[in-house]
Amino acid sequence: MTPLKVVTFWVRPLGEEPLPEARTRLEALLAVFYAAFPEYAGTLAFSQSPRPPRYVFVYVNQGCAGLFPAAGQFLQGRLQQAFPQGEVRPYGRVWQETPTESAQS
Repeated sequence: MTPLKVVTFWVRPLGEEPLPEARTRLEALLAVFYAAFPEYAGTLAFSQSPRPPRYVFVYVNQGCAGLFPAAGQFLQGRLQQAFPQGEVRPYGRVWQETPTESAQS
């Protein structure tokens, strides 16, 4: 998988059934994410479409240019656990490691 600087996650149902109401699930998920990545506190928002198939979107606020790859992968994994009946698609820009970052690894 190509590392991304993720700005949006889209969750859509895999089958015919719409996704369930997600507010409580997403609030708990974001609390776990912020505990693991406190530098992103308050930068994420979410929404769910009101009609079936009730897509879920998790996205960064305007003040954030995107989640670095480790944070994006962490959040994607949590979304996949929270919505096993759905497909989670990340959207963003390809992350290009700078020479100083690869030297530090």
